[in-house]
Amino acid sequence: MPTWTAGLVMAVAFAVAWFGTTFLTIPETSLGARALTSAFVGALYGVGMGSWFGRNRRRYGAAARRPGFARAVRRGVLPPDADVDEWRRALTHHRRQYRPLRWAAPLFYLPMTALAVWLAVTGQPAFWVGAVFSVGVGVATAVTTPRVLRNTEVMLAELDRREHEVAGASGRG
Repeated sequence: MPTWTAGLVMAVAFAVAWFGTTFLTIPETSLGARALTSAFVGALYGVGMGSWFGRNRRRYGAAARRPGFARAVRRGVLPPDADVDEWRRALTHHRRQYRPLRWAAPLFYLPMTALAVWLAVTGQPAFWVGAVFSVGVGVATAVTTPRVLRNTEVMLAELDRREHEVAGASGRG
């Protein structure tokens, strides 16, 4: 999917979610103001996230644009036809992106959960949804990050092994 398409999809989804959420959080807002604000916020989100995804996609390189890249990282298994240089670039960037999540995720999701619980207890019960969401995403990140990093290391070691096999075979021949 092109970056601009992903940005547009994210913008629309975020605008719709924002629009629906405002019925609970600020019910006194008129429908027109709610729609205009949702469109603006969705556009900002879409442009920001689309730019971020595009930049990451370029940094990851060609290997990450392959449909099987995410599946390979989830499983920790390189495809047999993996180009060593392309996959090393993609996996190195992937590892660099995931390493900070080990400490950043709890640093972010714990205060977000506490804020949502505080807002829910002090008068807006709809914030319980935010608290559950923050706990869910925090736990998912805490569980998946070590696995992704472990699989990435295994795949990088496999790339090293393949590279040494090729170098060894060409040295003998």
